[in-house]
Amino acid sequence: MIRIVHIITGLGSGGAENMLYKLLKYSNQDQYHHEVISLMDKGIYGDKIEELGIKVHCLNLNRKNIVSSLLRARRVVDGFDIVDTWLYHADFFGFIVAKIMSRKKLVWNIRHSNLDKNANKWLTLRIVRVNTYLSRYVDVITYNSYKAKENHLQIGYTGKRTSVIPNGFELDRFRFSPSERDSIRNELGLTDEKVIITVGRWDVQKDYYTLMAALHILQKKHANFKMVMVGENLDWDNKELVDLIKKSDLESKIFLLGRRVDIPALLSAADIYVSSSLGESFSNSIGEAMACELSCVVTDVGHSKIIVGDTGVVIEAGDYGDLSDMLLKHVEADGVVRCKAARERIALRYDIRSTVGRFEKIWGYM
Repeated sequence: MIRIVHIITGLGSGGAENMLYKLLKYSNQDQYHHEVISLMDKGIYGDKIEELGIKVHCLNLNRKNIVSSLLRARRVVDGFDIVDTWLYHADFFGFIVAKIMSRKKLVWNIRHSNLDKNANKWLTLRIVRVNTYLSRYVDVITYNSYKAKENHLQIGYTGKRTSVIPNGFELDRFRFSPSERDSIRNELGLTDEKVIITVGRWDVQKDYYTLMAALHILQKKHANFKMVMVGENLDWDNKELVDLIKKSDLESKIFLLGRRVDIPALLSAADIYVSSSLGESFSNSIGEAMACELSCVVTDVGHSKIIVGDTGVVIEAGDYGDLSDMLLKHVEADGVVRCKAARERIALRYDIRSTVGRFEKIWGYM
């Protein structure tokens, strides 16, 4: 049995955390023993991972306990064959533990594509620069999109081996449900409005300013729509977001639902999915929307154009005029229109079991 310990920055609601959870859930437990080290706390996914029978170690890392956290992580890592890290801070931390302290095989998982200064925190970019120099000593670097690989190679990432492994999706969980559509629309008091939905978090990379500008134009054209926003800090307690909504005169058009666990039901209730992002590597949310038979209007960032293929519409990032035009076409379409071709594309290219198999192939050859 191959023993793998995964080190991740935290276990909150992001795409990397989601993908790690699915990887653990569908991995062959007879061939691979997994444990997880979170640099922070259990977050949202910690309990879910433990429900799979997988141990989670939380370091609650801070400036005062860096040395003790490294030593604690080393004690765990010493009992494993492979260290598999997720997100830049964990890549750096995992390198110290795996390569300097414990001499273990190391895999970095890169889940980020846009490295522009205006779209990232300065500390993140500083860690990226340090990791660039360390990357040559990493046994395998995986990227979840070709754009992510291209951008990191341009700044000097190397790695002894590299591989692109796209995210995978649970097709038995994410599917269109007419009954859930009716239930959610009744909950929100919706009638014949076309519902646009986005699922994410409050982050500069998501470019909700462009989205609001597009919706403002849509409203001025008297389009019959509602906008549903789901995710961490997409709620009425977010002053910056609420001010943006008010400035755009969209209070009557928008539902801010915050973090929800019934994402498949919410996607079933919607008619159009929109991603206005400035940067994505491989968007989980777009794939989940497509699995629920939604047409998607997305920006040409990361892997998004490849994900939707000819089942959706792709526009340039930041172009709120074009975004508004494309949304208007969907809003004015007659009746309830599902995009079965979108689900078929996800099933053919991005089934979770296929993705997990590609990770297991890498582990098996190390």
